[in-house]
Amino acid sequence: MAVEVGLLTVAEWPWLVSRSAATAWAHVDPALRDRVNPQAVAARVEQNLRALLTRPGSAALVARAGGAAAGYLVVALVPDELTGLPVGLFYDIFVEPAYRGTGVSHRLTAAGEAHCRAWGASLVRRYIDPGNEPSLRHALREGCRIDRLSPVKVL
Repeated sequence: MAVEVGLLTVAEWPWLVSRSAATAWAHVDPALRDRVNPQAVAARVEQNLRALLTRPGSAALVARAGGAAAGYLVVALVPDELTGLPVGLFYDIFVEPAYRGTGVSHRLTAAGEAHCRAWGASLVRRYIDPGNEPSLRHALREGCRIDRLSPVKVL
């Protein structure tokens, strides 16, 4: 299967936002769900994506198979909180179910890493839900290591 990775088009924006919003809602802590709804989370996701993509070095990359969107990676350049050096942040990655296991995620990751290198980053960070074992395995196969853990406590 031929997969090409390029920048997000205007026509693909609603697709990306809807997938990102669905993923975000799935990650809302159950302790917070009674105080928010999927529509509010979707609005926040779109606001965050718009703000993120206005930052220099940020991009939404889309993998296309036969012209159809198969997956995306939203990548940002952010300063490392300890050194201030530019770090690539893989903010959101998604592959359509029909394309999972076909190498789309690998192609997106490679394109994202090349993008970050071109902008001067020498490190990429990813945030992965601990229950998302396929994504964690993918990141480790791609050469990532566990850097920090983020414990959370419901109050």
